[in-house]
Amino acid sequence: MDLHIREADISDSALVLSFIKELAEFEGMGKEVTTTEAELRESLFQKRQANVLIAEIDGNPAAFALFYPVYSTFSGRQNLFLEDLFVKEEYRGKGIGKALMKQLAKKALQMGAKRLDWYVLEDNKSGSRFYKHLGAVPLLDRRTYRMSEKSLESLANGVMTNVKNKFIPSGSTDKGNSY
Repeated sequence: MDLHIREADISDSALVLSFIKELAEFEGMGKEVTTTEAELRESLFQKRQANVLIAEIDGNPAAFALFYPVYSTFSGRQNLFLEDLFVKEEYRGKGIGKALMKQLAKKALQMGAKRLDWYVLEDNKSGSRFYKHLGAVPLLDRRTYRMSEKSLESLANGVMTNVKNKFIPSGSTDKGNSY
């Protein structure tokens, strides 16, 4: 087994989209993917809003990791945020996820980061075990909040009543009510 990890480039736009769709299906959120290959090409490779690593086994795409820098006011520096890491089912258990995380740790240290953050879905028990095995700890003292595009527009325009959030993640206690 020959594992090779490389930076994605513009010619990988369709591949990145296929990984995103496969991840979304795995998480039971296939219908939530609205991005297109053209949008990924622009945001990832022209505007450089995030970076992608591709892991290949014997030349075949096996996994990807999408990440970007974030700023911490407490540490006063950039850190790294892992948006998605996904290993295709047939390649799991071969050390690919660990190799991608190792590469991300190196990138974080090279940029002077003090930490690497990411989300794990509550029901992703195998993912949680994997990350804990690497030395990560869950942050139990905070919740993730999200505003939909409609909510953003409403707030930006000063209208904050009757805003319903269309995207209510599974497991959320909020049912899209406005406050």
